[in-house]
This record gives sequence, C-alpha cells and structure tokens, in this order.
Amino acid sequence: MKYFLTGATGFVGSWVAKQLVEKGETVACLVRKTSNLKYLQDLDVTYHYGSLLDPESLKEGIKDADYVLHIGGVTKALTIDEFYKGNVEATRNILEVVKTVNPGLKKFVYVSSQAAAGPSPADPSKSIDETAPMAPLTDYGTSKKQGEEVAVEYMKSLPVTILRPPTVYGPRDTDVFEVFKSVQNRLNLKVGAHDPIVSIIHVWDLARGIIRAAEHPKSTGEIYFIANEDPCRWSSVIKMLEDKMSRKVLNIPVPYPVAYGVGGVVEVFSKISGKPSILNRQKMREVNAGFWVLSVEKIKAELGFACEISLDEGFQNTLDWYRSEGWL
Repeated sequence: MKYFLTGATGFVGSWVAKQLVEKGETVACLVRKTSNLKYLQDLDVTYHYGSLLDPESLKEGIKDADYVLHIGGVTKALTIDEFYKGNVEATRNILEVVKTVNPGLKKFVYVSSQAAAGPSPADPSKSIDETAPMAPLTDYGTSKKQGEEVAVEYMKSLPVTILRPPTVYGPRDTDVFEVFKSVQNRLNLKVGAHDPIVSIIHVWDLARGIIRAAEHPKSTGEIYFIANEDPCRWSSVIKMLEDKMSRKVLNIPVPYPVAYGVGGVVEVFSKISGKPSILNRQKMREVNAGFWVLSVEKIKAELGFACEISLDEGFQNTLDWYRSEGWL
C-alpha cells in the first residue's frame, strides 16, 4: 500500500515512517527543501517536496496514495495566525487536494491533540471521552479544534479519522526532554497547588495507533482518544526518573501567578529572538488545570488497540536514547 505522510521529519511522523517501512509499505514523505532529513535518511522512503500552504504542490504526491496520514502541524508559534495557518488552513488544503485528485482514498487520518478537547474534571477518578464538549485553553488547542472541525466537514465525502493523543514522549522528543534535563540537574519546579494527573503515550505506541486507525475499516468517520490506559501523577513521573537517573531533586514550589508572570517574560524574549517557546503563559494555564485524563475505551473497543509500552519501560528506553545521543 502507498502512504503519504505529512510531518514525517518530526518526532511522531518519523516513527510512523519507520514502522511503515518495516511493514514493507511504500512511503512518500512531504518535505521542504530546508527540512532536516536526519531521521528519514536511513529509511526506504521517497521525498515529495512541497508545502501544506501550497495545495498545488501536494497533488502529485497524493494522487496515487492509498492512505494519507496528516501528522504535521504547528505546536509552537509567536502569533495566533501562525497556529491558524499551520493547523487549520493546512488541514483544509490537504483535504481539498485529496477530494480533488484522490476521492477514492482508503483513509485520511488527522492527528489532532488532547489540547483540542481541554482538561478533564478536577477529580482524579474522572476522565473525559470523545463525547465531552471541547474546551481548549490555548491558541494551539483552539487551532487543533478548528482543524478537527475542518476534518469533520470532509467526513461527508471522504473516509476521515481523527486521533487525539495526549502528551507524547519517547526517543527524539525535545519537549518532555526538558523534564529529564531538570531531574538531571536535580531540580523540579512545581507550578501551582495541583499534583497533575495526566494521560500520556510513548511515541512507538502512538505510531502503532496511527497506522491501526488508518487500516481499520471501523475507524472511518470517527474520533478517538489514544493514550496509555492508566494515567499517572506527575510526582510519580519525577520519582521514577529520580530512581532511574540516581538523582534526588529539589522540589521548588512556584505559585501560579509567579509562573504565569515568568511565562509572560519568556514570551517577550521569544518575540525578540523570533523563536517561539513552549514555556509561555498559555502553557502555564494548562499546567495549572491539573487534570488531563482521557478515556481510551472507544479505541480499545472499536479498533482493538491498546498501548504495549509501560511507563517504566518507556521512560527507560527514552532515557537510554537521550544518553546514547549525548543529550544527557
């Protein structure tokens, strides 16, 4: 089967490309002339040069595809407009191209985010499922929600599936890596009054789930949360890393107003440097929400999908990778 991937040079997309190649599938990856091909260069894939903001450049790569996996998107930006272009306009562009040149496509998978749905209730025993009203807290979450709304529009004429992963970790990740780095430096900044409880997923399991959603006939027209079945307390994550890294961290409580203010300062420096940071006031808002717990009953029941990598195993292989690459 022929797969067309967006976001293949990134963290999640590169692992999807690897799994597809190992399955013997034909894989074409949307890339730019300036893309870093480090994680694709040893894989038997073809490069299709183009841009999600240039629909004409997508047609040749999509016209013969059996599956389109739209993994690419903007996770950090300096303006709302950048989020909109990267997550909403781009999604509409690629879906319109599919509709125009390949309406017989077997499946289009849009990888959204838990951020589009928003936090779960402030009760450790309660999770949210796919029927819960969407209430994003950030511009990023809003743009992914709007991207979903575009995808739902095209469900009327195309076989579209939407996946919502939570925090993703694993080898090659640069965001959760900051937590590993903090533990390495024996420091943990605890924002607000909550001990957050979160759903989480290892990138290898997420890649498996994306492929399962593409190939399973029952996924058409559906939205799924995808995560480890058991959520975790963030303090437990820190403790696990302390044990694995033989470090004892100093836990420093940071009142939410202080953290929010620091996020504002970081935003100023980001605008000056032209480099967006994940540490900003909106991220502090998400951290302060405290509870990000998903139900995975739907994807388990309908697609027979469950994560295989335990938190302990996942954090160990991630740590081993960071060390082998000299990141830690």
